[in-house]
Amino acid sequence: MVVGAETYKAGLWSKQALDRMMRDGVSPTPRNYAVYYVYASGNTPALNTAYEKAYGQGRITQHICEELFYKFIVGDEDREAVKQADKAIEAEVKKVMALIETSARETGQFGENLDMFSGKLKTAKSIEALHEAVKKITSETQAVFKQNETLQKELADTSAQLVAVRDDFDRAHHEAQIDPLTEIGNRKFFDREVVRTIGEAREQNLPMVLLMVDIDHFKKFNDLHGHLVGDQVLRLVARTLVENLKGRDVIARYGGEEFVIILPNTRLEDAKRVADHLRSGLANKKVTKRGTNETLGTVTISVGAAQCEPGDDSETLIARADQAMYEAKQTGRNRVVCAPVKESYFHKHVGWCLRSAGVGRGAGLRRIGRCGLASSGNSAP
Repeated sequence: MVVGAETYKAGLWSKQALDRMMRDGVSPTPRNYAVYYVYASGNTPALNTAYEKAYGQGRITQHICEELFYKFIVGDEDREAVKQADKAIEAEVKKVMALIETSARETGQFGENLDMFSGKLKTAKSIEALHEAVKKITSETQAVFKQNETLQKELADTSAQLVAVRDDFDRAHHEAQIDPLTEIGNRKFFDREVVRTIGEAREQNLPMVLLMVDIDHFKKFNDLHGHLVGDQVLRLVARTLVENLKGRDVIARYGGEEFVIILPNTRLEDAKRVADHLRSGLANKKVTKRGTNETLGTVTISVGAAQCEPGDDSETLIARADQAMYEAKQTGRNRVVCAPVKESYFHKHVGWCLRSAGVGRGAGLRRIGRCGLASSGNSAP
């Protein structure tokens, strides 16, 4: 059901993209199509805003399309990779076209030779003349066969080269979205994923929660033990978070000592349990100095959780999670604080929510309360 719906939407967005490209009079290149397809999907509101502003000021030019492509689709980090891929692909395409043109010329010559030999066969007056005509046909046929073998080999080599170009670009694109220190998603990766996940949650009417995670007293720890140990702590936190999350959950380094976790198809009370599990699991780990195995202490985190609500966009959702995390820091650290949920009429007057089995991280008939309380372990020193 979902796959069919996604296919329908993809087809609709594709048609809208092509129609708009024709209306704007832009060339139907892959990059331009990507810009218009993303615009039609509405998954990147910033691109839509920039496009509409440019359209309102006049005609959409190729230069504007290029700017939108690099700013909102591949980003500045990928610009060089795209250029290199374009050059490599252009070179391979030229090589293939040259081979095809050569083959076409030689095949055309072969056809002319066949016509000529056919005439000689018809007019041959002796066995010797007939033998000579057949010999020449055989020679020409073998030459064309060899040329076709060469063409097939060259085309296979070119195909392999294009696959390599694609892999190189995919690798560069992937690396541009990974934090090199912790080897998890970076801020750019998160910015895209949170918009995508909010859109999916809204379209499929599913819950979604954002966790904002901050390492307690990280600056003091970093200053006391040095930046190398600080980097070790960041890697430890990232690894611990990754090891304790599910496959569809998204984790990224937001900046400095802050991390963000997107929990799709998850309600706030379930997300709170997940966050507490992450918090307690990390608090049980010891930080040791490499080389001496000296125990430097434990690391704790403060977590803010915010459930995506109607009307939320990425900015408002992040702001509420960040505010909840700030409250966790202010009220003792090493704890989870949930942003207050706006109670619907159903929650306020009935107070019960019937969950269908398999939806979210829990199932059954459960009480839905306002999650404004904090859970904590021992406060961090």
